[in-house]
Amino acid sequence: MIRDYLASLDLNLGLYDAAVDPDLPLVRRKLASRAAQEDVDGGYYEAQELAEAFLQAAQEANGGIEDDDSPARTRLRDILARNLDYQRELFDLVCTAPLADAAAHLCWLTEMMKGRGKLYRPVTDARRK
Repeated sequence: MIRDYLASLDLNLGLYDAAVDPDLPLVRRKLASRAAQEDVDGGYYEAQELAEAFLQAAQEANGGIEDDDSPARTRLRDILARNLDYQRELFDLVCTAPLADAAAHLCWLTEMMKGRGKLYRPVTDARRK
C-alpha cells in the first residue's frame, strides 16, 4: 500500500501547494511555481547556490561592506554570468527585496527543494517495482 502511494506521488506536490497558498508571500508562491519546472538535482543545487550568495551579501551589508568587488558581489556576478535561466529567474524574483529578505526567501525555497529531493529515491524505487 505504501509502495503504491509512493509510486503515484508527484514530487512537485509541495511546490504546487506552496504556489497557491494564500498565506505565503507572493514572492514565495512565484519561487515555488518556477522551481516546480526544474529537475530534482539542478533545481536544488542552483537554488542553494543563489541562497548562499544572498546570505553572504546580507552578511556583508550588515558588516558595512559596500565594495563592488566584495566576495558576495563577485559571487553573484559569477552566478548570473553563467546565464542559467532558472537562477536568473530566481534572482529576478527576489532582487528588489532587502538582502536579508531575499536570502530568507531563497533559503525557504532551498528547503522545499531539499524535501523534494529526499522523496526522489523512494518514489523512483517504488515505481520500478
